[in-house]
Amino acid sequence: MNTLCIVGALFVVCCLFALIEPEQRTRQFTFLYALVGVFMVLIAGLRDGNTVGDYKVYLEMFHSPEAFPTIEPSFGLICNLTKALYPAPILMFLVYAGIGVSCKMYAINRLTPLLFLSLVIYISNQFILYDMIQIRAGAASGLFLLAIKPLADRKRLLYIGLVLLASFFHYSALLLLPLCVLNDKQITVKGRYFWWCIIPIGYLLSFISTDIISYIPIENIRTKLELYRQLQEQGEDGYAVANLFSPYFLFRCILYYYMLWKYDQISLHNRYFPLLIKIEGIALFLFPTLSFIPLLGYRASELLSLVEIVLYPQVIYTFRPSWMAKVVAIGIGLIFLMVNLFYRHLIIVR
Repeated sequence: MNTLCIVGALFVVCCLFALIEPEQRTRQFTFLYALVGVFMVLIAGLRDGNTVGDYKVYLEMFHSPEAFPTIEPSFGLICNLTKALYPAPILMFLVYAGIGVSCKMYAINRLTPLLFLSLVIYISNQFILYDMIQIRAGAASGLFLLAIKPLADRKRLLYIGLVLLASFFHYSALLLLPLCVLNDKQITVKGRYFWWCIIPIGYLLSFISTDIISYIPIENIRTKLELYRQLQEQGEDGYAVANLFSPYFLFRCILYYYMLWKYDQISLHNRYFPLLIKIEGIALFLFPTLSFIPLLGYRASELLSLVEIVLYPQVIYTFRPSWMAKVVAIGIGLIFLMVNLFYRHLIIVR
C-alpha cells in the first residue's frame, strides 16, 4: 500500500472518531488516541522514501554527516547512536518520528479536549510536512507545541529551556525565543485592533529590503542563510520567490480573521485560545515580513503555525448543532489535505 493511501486511511479513521468522540474524555477514546499515535510513528518512520521529499538527502546525511557541516549537533548524535544499534537508517527515521509525533500528541492532550479533531488537522498538514518530510524540524516543532502550556502558565524559564532544546534539533527554533514575552491574558477589544492589522503590517514590511544575515552571531545559521540567499539569486525552485497570495496562505488568513471575529465566543471554551491566536497572528505576519529570503519566511511561518493543530478545531464553538460544527472542522482538515497533496505535492503520487 503506498504512502498516499496510508495517510488517507489514517485521516478518514480520525474523522470518524472525531464525529463520535464524546465531550467528556473516556478511557476508551484515550486508548484509541494513544493507539493512533503509535501508528503515526510507524507510518512516519517506515514511510516509502520514494514518495516524500528530503528522504534521499537524509540518507546522504546519515551515511556522510561530515559533508554537511551546518547540520545541527543532534543529527550526528542520533545517527551515531542508531548506527551502533543497527547500521541501516530506518532506526534513525523511527527515532525522529518518535520524538516529533509523541511530543505533539502529548501536547495536544494537555491543551485541548478535542483530541481527534486536533488529529484531523495535524494529519492533514503538519504530520506530512514535518514528521514525514522535514524530520529535524518535526522534532523541534513537537517540542515547541509542548512548550505552549508552560508559556501560558508563565513558566518562562521552562519555555526557554524547551525552545533551546528544540534548536538542538533545528536551528530555526531560535526564532521562537522572542515569544517568551507573550501571555495568555485575554485580548481587550482595543487590543484586537493590533491583531486585526498585523498581517497587513507584514505585507507593508515586505517592501522594505534589509540585510539581517550579517548581524547573526551564530556561524552555522549565518552560513545556511547565506546559502539560501545564493540559491534565491540563482533562481532555484522554492528559493526564488515567495508567493504572498498563494491559496494556502490566504486560506489560513481567512481562518485567522474568522476566529478573531469570534474571539469572545471561542475564548469561553479554551483558556489557551488567547495565546494560540496571538501566535497564529505572528506566524502569518512573519511570512510576508521575511519574504526577502523566501525559504526563511516559509520556515518561520510554518513553525509557528504548529498551534493550528489545537487552534482550528476550536472553530466548532462557533457553530450549532454540534454535528455540523464537527463537519466544518473536518472540512477544514480536508481542504488542507487536498492542498498539501495536489497543490503543494508533499506526497508524490506515483
